[in-house]
Amino acid sequence: MPSWNREDLFSFLEMVPLPIYIFQDNSFKFVNRRLAELVGYSGEELLRANVWDLVHPEDRPVLQERALKRLSGGGAPDDYEFRAVNRQGEVLHLHGYFSLITFDSRPAILGQLLDVTREKKLLEELQKAEARLRDIFENVNDVIYLHDLEGRFLTLNPAVTRLTGFLPEELEGKEISTFLHPQVRHLMGDYLREIKEKGESRGFMRGVTKDGGEIFWEYHSVLFRGRRPFVRGIARDVTGQVKMRRELKSYLMLLVEKNRELARLNEELLAAKEKLEKMARTDPLTGLGNRLAFQEALEREVSCALRYATPLSLLIVDVNNFKMVNDTLGHLEGDKALARVAELLRASCRHCDLPFRIGGDEFAVILPCTGKEEARKVAARLREKIAGEVITGPGGRLPVCLSVGAATLEPRGEVLGAEDLIRLADARMYEEKARQKAGVT
Repeated sequence: MPSWNREDLFSFLEMVPLPIYIFQDNSFKFVNRRLAELVGYSGEELLRANVWDLVHPEDRPVLQERALKRLSGGGAPDDYEFRAVNRQGEVLHLHGYFSLITFDSRPAILGQLLDVTREKKLLEELQKAEARLRDIFENVNDVIYLHDLEGRFLTLNPAVTRLTGFLPEELEGKEISTFLHPQVRHLMGDYLREIKEKGESRGFMRGVTKDGGEIFWEYHSVLFRGRRPFVRGIARDVTGQVKMRRELKSYLMLLVEKNRELARLNEELLAAKEKLEKMARTDPLTGLGNRLAFQEALEREVSCALRYATPLSLLIVDVNNFKMVNDTLGHLEGDKALARVAELLRASCRHCDLPFRIGGDEFAVILPCTGKEEARKVAARLREKIAGEVITGPGGRLPVCLSVGAATLEPRGEVLGAEDLIRLADARMYEEKARQKAGVT
């Protein structure tokens, strides 16, 4: 047990950079400046203080027991950690190194203290962080994995079991490719190459479950370099989204097909509509436009003629003695006579003229951009075409002749619109019919 001169000992201990004290008779006999700074008391206050008041109450009994053993020559640890309380009531974590010395000819304890409060708090925070990370690792819904640069699993969290049926230990040490779908296993080399060259890899992975099912992952892997490099990553199950995209794609394909079918049906409907509209405006016997078509066309041509100040003529054509044809030769021959008249009308009209059947034996021809003189020429041509036509039937033979009335709408003329044209042309047709009956040419 070393013996020191008081003054030399105090001078030496004051230079030590660690908190130092000499303990004897349950009190401090010496404290250096470093110890006073550590606990926040002055040196004089510490020399008068109750030493055990500075020790944390929970650690006080152990330190009292060890101090008593050391002073009596018994076995006590030479160093250990304990807690102290500073002047502000803050807990300090200290690591003490203790020696038995002779002070004033009697046993005393020389204590050297190392403040490990900061390290202790950092360790506690680290332990808490590790606990939080472990909790996340154990309970997160996503799969967390570690693997080596050869592509073998090092560890996986329990989420892999919930999502795939594999236990972590069933996959640890196995190659990742055994976990992948057979159709994508050939991509494993590209994945490892990207990890080594770029330090990370992101993308989608198609895997298999323990029961042979299909599962899809979205993953992000990061390389950790060092003496023993490894890869850590996280994978999220996106099977639902992939299946939804597949269903959506299938639905869209079906929708495209249905749209094509609807387009085809729409074309058919439009064609049927056009056909019906045409049938509604077409005379089935002659194939000419009927009275409805005539009315619509006349209104349209009158509007155009008035807008552009061009002449427009109308011919009203009647087959004379048609009732006699029906009564003498029969209705079938009468229909043939009407069809023949229609055929001759078409042959006698210009490309721009519009012929119609507007009644039983009555026809009309709209002559756009046609004045009075030209209208008379067209009417004469019609009469000439029909002259000499004879209808033959069981009851004999009858000639066919026409009565034609013409009217013209001209700028500043007497005809003002469609009704005037019809009325005037119709009147002139009847005038001609009356002259023919009276034998006047």
